Amino acid sequence: MKKLICRKATLKDFEGICQLRHQLLDDPEDRLTLEYAPYNEKNDRPWIQKCLRSRQRIVVLIAEDEEGICAHSIVCIEKVSRKMQAYVTYRKKARLVHLYVAVNKRHQGIGTALLKYTLSYLKQKGAEFVDLECYMHNDKAAALYAKVGFKDVFVEKRFMFSK
Repeated sequence: MKKLICRKATLKDFEGICQLRHQLLDDPEDRLTLEYAPYNEKNDRPWIQKCLRSRQRIVVLIAEDEEGICAHSIVCIEKVSRKMQAYVTYRKKARLVHLYVAVNKRHQGIGTALLKYTLSYLKQKGAEFVDLECYMHNDKAAALYAKVGFKDVFVEKRFMFSK
């Protein structure tokens, strides 16, 4: 693997992140994501900018090599409200919203490196656990998550009405 740096993204990384996310449109392995949450560049660019400006709650982390940004993860950190603290055993949790590795950079350990960095970052920020959703039959993503220690807790079922 080439020299890889994982770090928190800044506003200076905005265009590089947007270019990477634009690859979603042509990514054959991300068909399920596009089926349920279609990529829309008009909406995505302002959302990414908002994430990059967020001070605490939403964080964008990136992996970059000599060629530039090659992967990103987006996480949401949530504190449990005082009212909810009576019902749960944790005070702060995190959700992995999205993890994406450029098509031409896959199978080089970049996803694993960024995911481990993401988990380390979240632990440092006080998260007591991290959850995520992974589409069924997305075997490569599921294998990556299992490799670093994620466990299946429940299966979510969804019914979609035809349009």
